[in-house]
Amino acid sequence: MTIVTNNKPSVSLSNISFSRQKKSILSDIELSLSSQNTILMTGQNGSGKSTLLKILSGLLKPDSCALSYQPHKAHNPLQKNIWFSQKQFLRQHFCYLHQTPYLFNGTVFNNIAYGLKKKKLTRDDISDQVNEALKMVNLSHLSQRRTHALSGGEKQRIAIARSWVTRPGFMLLDEPFANMDKHSRQRTYDNINQLKDADIGIIITSHDPHHGEIEFNRHIHLYQGKMSEHSI
Repeated sequence: MTIVTNNKPSVSLSNISFSRQKKSILSDIELSLSSQNTILMTGQNGSGKSTLLKILSGLLKPDSCALSYQPHKAHNPLQKNIWFSQKQFLRQHFCYLHQTPYLFNGTVFNNIAYGLKKKKLTRDDISDQVNEALKMVNLSHLSQRRTHALSGGEKQRIAIARSWVTRPGFMLLDEPFANMDKHSRQRTYDNINQLKDADIGIIITSHDPHHGEIEFNRHIHLYQGKMSEHSI
């Protein structure tokens, strides 16, 4: 069984601004995204990379943001600059993975199954999709392991599998390679390239612009709250 994400929108955001304690973190950011994008986002500490990802995933309210998407569903219109409507859409289509992924206490299988249970799938369907996700990240042998016994690299790959199985349009990975050994890093490179094959849009933040194992097709850079795009 291959999991395919359907009805993936192309998203355009503009006028994204965010300040904290009267200090501007992001200023008038514009960004257009599609499921064909694999984007490297670079910038120094404090440049706003994590802040932007959290806004894109509907987890952080910006000072301003205009959002449109295609195909536009007439029965579910988005109101320009109305955050409540925007965050519902963003949380439906964007999935944010923190640098240190949070996993529930319990088995790997139950962690990956969590989002599927909310969709009221049958037990067999859930089992099939969880097993497919574990196979994708090459961790089928850890299905019944408790999450507290996983290494850092294994936790990151399980978090990728848990997100992938819910069929998001976009996955936002915040410094996913931090503190990984060489083996875990290579495995994660492979997993991210598989996400591309599943037609999932990807944004990865990193201090290091050199990740030759990942086939990026866009590079954006944040500096002093402004965004610029660079050739690959």
